[in-house]
Amino acid sequence: MTCSPRQRLFWAVTMTERRTVGVRYCGGCNPRYDRVSAMRALATRCPDVEFIPAAPGQNLVLLLCGCSAQCARRDDLEGEILVLWRPEHYDQALRRLSSRQTK
Repeated sequence: MTCSPRQRLFWAVTMTERRTVGVRYCGGCNPRYDRVSAMRALATRCPDVEFIPAAPGQNLVLLLCGCSAQCARRDDLEGEILVLWRPEHYDQALRRLSSRQTK
């Protein structure tokens, strides 16, 4: 399958405008909400963000913790860390991810 010049331009622009955010889940031993559903909702609402596994060197990392223990490891992360540990944090995360400062 080949792409037209217009399609190639669309994909080139799309890929350069996409921002990456690292994601890490806690162990899930005591979840108080559905972390996977929250992540899916964020991904749907933030189509310009590519969510990838968290790793050192990322500018922004999203930690999805199931309870207030917030046990997801973060000692190897360097950038801004946004922690969700209850459903009420979803809107805060959405606002932060919607800002254009995630690069």
